Amino acid sequence: MREFEVALLVVNLLALFAGTSKRLSRAVWLGIAGVNGVILGLHGVIEGFRYQMGFAYIFVFLFVIYAAVKATIRFTETKITKILKGTAIGLSCLFLAVTALAAYALPVFQLPAPTGDYDVGVQYVYLTDEKRNEPFLDGSTDKRELAVKIYYPATQDQTKPTAAYFHNSSELIKTFSKGNQLPDFMFSHLQLVKTHSREGVSLSGKQANYPVILFSHGGGTNMEVHAAQSEDLASHGYIVVAVNHTYVSSATELPGRIVTDREATVNFEGDPLASITQIMADDVSFVIDKLAEMNAGKTDSIFEGKLDLDRIGAVGHSLGGAAAYNLAINESRVKAAINLDGAVYAAADGEKPIAPLLMLANDEYGIQSIIQSEPFMLKLEEIPAEQREAVASAYGGQEAYTDIYRKQKQAAAGLANILKASDSLWVIEGSAHMKFADIGLFMGPGFNRFIGIHGDTSSKECLAIAKSVTLAFFNRHLNNETRDSLESVLRSYPKLQKAKWM
Repeated sequence: MREFEVALLVVNLLALFAGTSKRLSRAVWLGIAGVNGVILGLHGVIEGFRYQMGFAYIFVFLFVIYAAVKATIRFTETKITKILKGTAIGLSCLFLAVTALAAYALPVFQLPAPTGDYDVGVQYVYLTDEKRNEPFLDGSTDKRELAVKIYYPATQDQTKPTAAYFHNSSELIKTFSKGNQLPDFMFSHLQLVKTHSREGVSLSGKQANYPVILFSHGGGTNMEVHAAQSEDLASHGYIVVAVNHTYVSSATELPGRIVTDREATVNFEGDPLASITQIMADDVSFVIDKLAEMNAGKTDSIFEGKLDLDRIGAVGHSLGGAAAYNLAINESRVKAAINLDGAVYAAADGEKPIAPLLMLANDEYGIQSIIQSEPFMLKLEEIPAEQREAVASAYGGQEAYTDIYRKQKQAAAGLANILKASDSLWVIEGSAHMKFADIGLFMGPGFNRFIGIHGDTSSKECLAIAKSVTLAFFNRHLNNETRDSLESVLRSYPKLQKAKWM
């Protein structure tokens, strides 16, 4: 909870305590009411109002009225007034307790501060791939549109305000919430979360140019939920291009509209996830093309001549991790890649060199399936008999299902071989899939399980480990540094471990 939220609840309780007294003067009643009003005002102006604190706001309003009446009119207490007063105090205590619980469970959290020396700038860019029809809309001739968010090392400029989370868009937050089957108002307070980035600030001139990292989100999330990791990389001298993969993201903000993954109309033949992750990889390749145009001055951009396109990395979470893997094995411009807890669906060509690859997995289920070279889909015979036909029909029948399983197992085995050979499979003890993104911070400690996020290691620590591993890996492979080596990160975090292969 934020400072003035705590202060408001404290003065609310002080007012309740005052309500039990019979000997307070008029000045004291008015003074307590005034303090409540002042704290409420400061909270609203400095921190911003939110629905979780709603009863505290109502309480202040009612108490000010009560105090004003109490200070001007003498009441004779009767048995009925005592009962009413006791009931009001009891209910107020209950509702204030619920308010405190709601504010704790759904916090206006602080994004972890970047650990590098650079300030961070951010810029939104909207791109259209004229060479591709929109692959998620059946029969559409519309061209593929993407939103990207570019984080970059910036000059210090305190005149620009820090950017609000989720692009300060209430509609984007509502759509994101609904896409994850939650009430659309549930995370409305995310607009009050402040980032460490500033829009409209100049690119730092400390280096002639900067290496580039492409960041892909997972299915049903979006690029906004990787702000902490993107900001951290930018603060260390990387230009981070977070790609919002339209129709894979639960909510994509494009000029004049928001597009959701529920609007996709294509039923992909064969393995849908293999098709989707390749589309995501194609998105990234297209973005690299557009970055080359920016760098060459073909489009107006602050990044002209500042992008070192010989040092490109790719990182992704979940489906985005699978896309990063596809890029590592097929996109020669990508020189290093990180898969954050994503199953893969493409088979690597054993004869073809691939970019250095690291995978960071959870220990709830992710690490086991990788070591055992098993896909996340079940064998057909492992599906309960009464469900088998229905499940298989979604993939085109039992024969098609078996073929997809075979291909996914082949892809999983290829990933395992690469990771084992390079000793680059890492795991966070007590982690969970969504703790590799900011989403792990959306709920207060102890409440993540209510949105399906488990694991004993805190979201804050999991995110710190993921940030440190990512930075050290890219420093090694894109900057040829060993100062923050992976081994030193391993020593710094007891919960971080290398995989033990069977």
